[in-house]
Amino acid sequence: MTLLETRGLTLQAGSRLLVQGLDWRVEPGQLWCLLGPNGVGKTTLLHALCGLRQPVAGTVLIDDRPIAATPPEQLARRRGLLPQQQFDAFSHSVLDTVLVGRAPYRIGRQWDSQDDRAIARTALRRLGLEALAPRDVLTLSGGERQRVAFAALLAQAPPLMLLDEPTSHQDVGHQLALMGLMRELLDTHAVVMSCHDINLAARHATHALLLSGTRHWIGTVDAVLSSANLQAAFGCRFEKNGNYFVAVEADFADGAASSAGAS
Repeated sequence: MTLLETRGLTLQAGSRLLVQGLDWRVEPGQLWCLLGPNGVGKTTLLHALCGLRQPVAGTVLIDDRPIAATPPEQLARRRGLLPQQQFDAFSHSVLDTVLVGRAPYRIGRQWDSQDDRAIARTALRRLGLEALAPRDVLTLSGGERQRVAFAALLAQAPPLMLLDEPTSHQDVGHQLALMGLMRELLDTHAVVMSCHDINLAARHATHALLLSGTRHWIGTVDAVLSSANLQAAFGCRFEKNGNYFVAVEADFADGAASSAGAS
């Protein structure tokens, strides 16, 4: 079963071509990492995959149906997006914020059911946030707020989860816990996440999509994450040290900042 498919997908930002002719399939049980330099189009691609951005050419299909032809309430039950940043204008409790994820299942009724609240509390527990349920989201740290947003996505429970840098605000312990949770989700879901940490992707993902300008490499992690492909994408030389990639110094003239690691 294919949850997500792109056919000849082409994306553009202004006059700049980001993704060209992308043919891609995502199936249950797969964890895809989107990798590539800053500004290459990872977030733009995620927005196109969930229907928030129109492609220049090509088609995005969910459950073999073009997203443009799928009713919004049906899409909300089949795919969900975790944005890179959360913006809260008003005070809400953490629990009420997670309950927003149950909105696609409340059509025709105004209030949350006991089942909705139980699902939201379970999602908080899976993220280690149950004790924060009564807290105001405006008092949370960036990492806590991002995990609350992830809990809302768990409460929404779409088979296809699209995550924009879910580990970016997390300390190393929470990064590993989040990646472990994503692997657990593969029993019933597919996950597509953007990421800057090449070694985190190499360790936990099943597949990778590496973007660089209008070029892309797509396939299993072992096939895509090679020193040669990474050098072509990031503009600096990579060496493999055991199971880890290490980036050798580059400068801005080469299109990459100086770095001691691959992140």
